[in-house]
Amino acid sequence: MNSHTTRTSSIAIGIIASCVIGLPNLYDKFLIARFVAAATGLAILFLFSLFGKKRWPVPNTPVFYIYLLFALLCGCSILWATNTAEAVFAFSTQLMTPLLVIVFFSLFSADLRSTQKALWISAAIILAVYLFFAVIQLFHVESFSFEQLYRVSGINGHKNLLAIMLFVLSAFMLTAFSIFESKLLKGCSVFLFVVAIVVIILLKSRAVLLGLIVAAGFFGIMMIVRVRQFKNSNDAKRVNNGYRMPLVVSIVLVFAFLTVGLRWFADRSVPHTSEKSEIEHHILSTSSLVERCLLWDKTYHIVDKHPIAGCGIGNWQILFPDASLEGLYRSDVWNVNFTKPHNEYLGILSETGYLGLLLYIAFLTSLIVLSFFALCKTQSRRDFLYGAIVLSIFVGSCVNALFDFPNSRIEHVIWMGILMANLLHIITQGQQKTLAKGWNLVFFLVSIMLVTIGGFRLKGERNTFEMQQALKANEWKTVEHRCHQAISEFYTIDPVGLPLHWYLGKAEKKMGKPQAIESFRKAQHYAPYCKENLNDLGLAEYYTAHDLNKAEFCLKEAIRISPNYIYPYFNLAYIYLTENEPQKAKAVADGIYFDEHKREVMKADAVFFEPFNAEAARRKIDADYEATQMLYKTIFDNMKK
Repeated sequence: MNSHTTRTSSIAIGIIASCVIGLPNLYDKFLIARFVAAATGLAILFLFSLFGKKRWPVPNTPVFYIYLLFALLCGCSILWATNTAEAVFAFSTQLMTPLLVIVFFSLFSADLRSTQKALWISAAIILAVYLFFAVIQLFHVESFSFEQLYRVSGINGHKNLLAIMLFVLSAFMLTAFSIFESKLLKGCSVFLFVVAIVVIILLKSRAVLLGLIVAAGFFGIMMIVRVRQFKNSNDAKRVNNGYRMPLVVSIVLVFAFLTVGLRWFADRSVPHTSEKSEIEHHILSTSSLVERCLLWDKTYHIVDKHPIAGCGIGNWQILFPDASLEGLYRSDVWNVNFTKPHNEYLGILSETGYLGLLLYIAFLTSLIVLSFFALCKTQSRRDFLYGAIVLSIFVGSCVNALFDFPNSRIEHVIWMGILMANLLHIITQGQQKTLAKGWNLVFFLVSIMLVTIGGFRLKGERNTFEMQQALKANEWKTVEHRCHQAISEFYTIDPVGLPLHWYLGKAEKKMGKPQAIESFRKAQHYAPYCKENLNDLGLAEYYTAHDLNKAEFCLKEAIRISPNYIYPYFNLAYIYLTENEPQKAKAVADGIYFDEHKREVMKADAVFFEPFNAEAARRKIDADYEATQMLYKTIFDNMKK
C-alpha cells in the first residue's frame, strides 16, 4: 500500500467520523462534537506533514485567492463585532474551508482516481448512516404534517439540514457511473440515491427540493452543451473562449439580486398590518416563506447600519432583534430565538457588508462559470460526467443556501470544501503553486487553534446542558455553578442566542445575591437586544440600583424589540404603580394585546410550537392571561383611590 493510498484511507475515515459523530449531554449533540473532530483530524494530518516535510500544492488561480480575501475579511470583522466570542467561533468554521480545500486539492492532484473512489466510499457509508436514523424516525411520526416532520432530524440536528446532506451525498452516489465498472456498486448507488430522494420528498423540505430540481436542470444543460460542442466546431470554439462576458454579467446580476432584488421581494411579501391582524390570520405567520421574508426584510436593517464591512461575522443573531421582532409570530409571541437569517448570502451581507458579499459572490460565480467552460472542453467522457455531477451538486447547494443555513453545520462545510477542491482542480488543469515547507507549521498551529476554540465551546455547551437540567428543577445553586463553568472568552451565549450571564443573573436573583444586577449588565454587553435580559435588567435597575430612568429605558426597549412579550409591560406598569402613577401604568397596560381571541389562538398553536409539552404551554398561556386581567384590576383599584 503506497503512501497516497494510506493517506487517502486515513482521510476517508476522518471524513466519516467527522460527519457522524455526536456526543451526549450537549445542547446541540452534533455541531461542536463534529467541529472538534474535524479540527483534530486536520491537526493530526498537518502534524504528520510537518514531520514528513510534505509541501502542499494550492490552486494557482485568482478564484482561490478571492476566497482567501473573503476569509481574511471575515477574520478582520472580529475587530468590530459586538460579541467577540461568537465572531471567533464563526471565523473558525470559516477558516476550516480553505484548509479542507488545500488538503483535498492535494489529493486530487496526486491521484485523482483513488481519491474519487475513497470519496464515493465515504459518501456511501455516511449516507447509509443518515438514512438509517432518518427512516427509523419517519416510522415513529404520527402523521406527515410539518409539526410531526420536525421531529425527524436523523443525526443532523434539524430536518432541513438532514435533507440538504441527503441531497449532497445521494447525488454524489451517481459518480459511481464514472469511476466504477462494477454493476453491484452502481446498483448500490442507485438504491441509496432513490431512498434518499424519497426521504427528502417525505420531509417536505422545499428548499432542498428546489436545489435538487435546479441541479438536475443544470446537469441537463451541461449535457446538451457538450453534445452540441462535439457536433459543431464553431460552437466548441465559442464555448472554449467566450467565458469572460458571461462571468462578469453573472457576478453583477447575482450581486444585484441579493442587494436590491431580494430586498424588493422581501419588502413586498411581508404583511404590513398590525400584530392583531396577524394573530387573527396566524396561518400566515406559520408559513415558512412569509417567515423567511420577514427575516430577510429585517436583516436589511442591519445592512443599512453596517453597509461596508458588516456587523461582524457570527453577530447576526446578536443584532437582529434591534429591527424588532414584530410580525415574527414564533419569536415575538412564542419566544423562539432565530440564530440565522435562513439565507446564507444575507447572513454574509449583514455580517461582512457589501464588500464581503461581493467577494463571496465573485468566488462562487467564478468557480461555477469557469468549471462549466472547463468541463465543456474536457475530451474524456468519464471526467466530464464526474465533474458535471460535482458541479451540479454545488449549484444545487448554492440555491438551497438562499433559504436555509447549511454552511453552519460542520458536515456540510466538509463536503462543500471537497466539492470546491474538486472544482478548483478542474479549472486549474494542473496549474498549481507549491507552498514552502514553513506553511506546514502555520497550518498545524491554525489547526491547534481550532481544536482549542472547539474545546472551550465543548466545555461550555456541556455545562450549558447541565445548567438547563438544573434550571428545570429550580436548582439555582447548580445553575450558578454550571454558568461559571460554561462562561469563557470563547463561549458567552447558548446555542439559541441567550447570554449565559442572564441565566447566572436569574440564579443569583433567586438566591438573593445583590451581584445579580452586574450579571444582567454583562449579559447586555454580550447581547444588547436580548428581550429577556432587558426585562430582568430593568427590574434590577429599579429594585436593586433604585434607578427609575434606567429601569424605564430597559423595559421600554424590551417592549420595542418584542411588542407581544408581555412581561416588560407587567413590570413597567407595576413600577409606575409603586411610584403612585396609575395613569402611566394604565397607558403601559393598554399596549398589551392579550384578549380572549389571542388566548385561544395561542393555545391552539401550542401543539406546533411546544410539541413535546403542549399542555404545559397551554397552562402558561392561561396563567399569563389571568395575570393580564389582574394587572388591569390592580390599576383600576389604584385609580379609584
